[in-house]
Amino acid sequence: MAGEIEEANAMLGYEYGLHGVVVAGNHQGRTIGFPTANMQLYEPLKLVPQNGVYAVNVEVTGNVFRGMCNIGTRPTVGGTARTIETHILGFDEDIYGLPLRVRFLRRLRDERKFPSLEALREQLVQDALNCKK
Repeated sequence: MAGEIEEANAMLGYEYGLHGVVVAGNHQGRTIGFPTANMQLYEPLKLVPQNGVYAVNVEVTGNVFRGMCNIGTRPTVGGTARTIETHILGFDEDIYGLPLRVRFLRRLRDERKFPSLEALREQLVQDALNCKK
């Protein structure tokens, strides 16, 4: 619950993950070059890590990709509902309605409100570089 995903993974002996279906979002990530897969959990009572941005492995369409997952309310775009949305690095296919599994590797940073979409985009570029490491 504190976002200490590396410690949790070490204690569990595996990478903690969430499993759900890709649902439509508001498509704002696409407008700044970072489309996201919004997830509706199959297990709605499963513990969701603390709000923030995480480096993740993403299983979709029978393949595993590196990605970055945001858990939170998306304050820069005026969001209020808590969402789980994942940008899959190097992937741009229509996967609405397909199952998605996200396995958490490392917490990158807190979710925060940026002064503009451009400032958010610049941070996402840095987050993507950190995920590739």
